[in-house]
Amino acid sequence: MERSVFEIVKAPQGWSVFADNVKIGGVYDTRGAALEAAALAASDTIGDGGGAQINVPGSEDEKPRWAVAFDIASSILPTRSGRERGGSR
Repeated sequence: MERSVFEIVKAPQGWSVFADNVKIGGVYDTRGAALEAAALAASDTIGDGGGAQINVPGSEDEKPRWAVAFDIASSILPTRSGRERGGSR
C-alpha cells in the first residue's frame, strides 16, 4: 500500500495543491477551496486502496516564505542613510 501526501501551499496569487511534491490542479482563491481539491484527490487515492495525508498551513503560515525573509532582512539591514531600521534616532 502507498500513502500520498497532499500539501496546501500559499502561492503568489492564491493557494496551490501538491501531491507527493507534484503540483496538481490550478490556483485556488482560498485555503478552503484548495483543501476541497486536495480532499477530492485524496479520495481517489483512498478508493484505489492507498492512504492519504493532507497538510494545511495555519493562518500564521499564510505569508509566503520569501515575504518572511524580506521582512527579516529589511528589519536588520541598514537604510541608505546609514541608520538601522527600527532603532532609536
